[in-house]
Amino acid sequence: MNGTLAIYRKELIQYFRSPIAYFVLAVFLLGTGYFFLYNIFSTGIGTMDETFRNMGILLITLTPLITMRLFCGEYTGRTMELLMTLPLRPWEIVLGKYLGAVTIFLLMTAATGINLVPLYLFGNPETKTILSGYIGFVLMGMACLAVGQFFSSLTHNQIVAALITIPVLLGFWFIGHLQAYQNTPAMRELFGYLSFSLHFSDFIRGLLRSEAAAFYLVVVAIALTLNTSYLQWRR
Repeated sequence: MNGTLAIYRKELIQYFRSPIAYFVLAVFLLGTGYFFLYNIFSTGIGTMDETFRNMGILLITLTPLITMRLFCGEYTGRTMELLMTLPLRPWEIVLGKYLGAVTIFLLMTAATGINLVPLYLFGNPETKTILSGYIGFVLMGMACLAVGQFFSSLTHNQIVAALITIPVLLGFWFIGHLQAYQNTPAMRELFGYLSFSLHFSDFIRGLLRSEAAAFYLVVVAIALTLNTSYLQWRR
């Protein structure tokens, strides 16, 4: 685990030494703040439901900015060869980089808590539903980051990594809409199960379903395993 912690510290230092973390944080907070105010004043209902949905779309578009440099930066900086020759196992490198990205994401998520201040001051929101929404948002974010990190390891170009990640994540988000076009119950169930948005909707409604949580964690496990296997193959 010492190798993982070393990579984790290195990633955090690199994030905060570059403008990427600050740019993503600023865009995310401005976006969520706008959506929150718009939904509150347009509906007149003191809930986070629509804000959470908008946060999900915003997360998918910003995820590549967090993950695209994780391995591409090593390739372009010609430090990947050095990293691979160190006494570190591939899974330690993958896990350390992933935890660094997750930490940035959790800081972004925690910062949105400022939106809850006026909600509790002037409204009577359901705390259980809000907590459930945040749990679902964190789980979905972890899955998005794992997918983005995997694609970052496949190419030396950060723009290419981002351009691959965005359509894949959007596909996971919108695939549930294809249920209506399927003729067999099995295919409808499969498309629904693969949908990020449908699982996230359960959390937004306050439903803490183990099936939905397991789905996101399985996506994380698969993406990180593929990432580790690819690094092992390169070595």
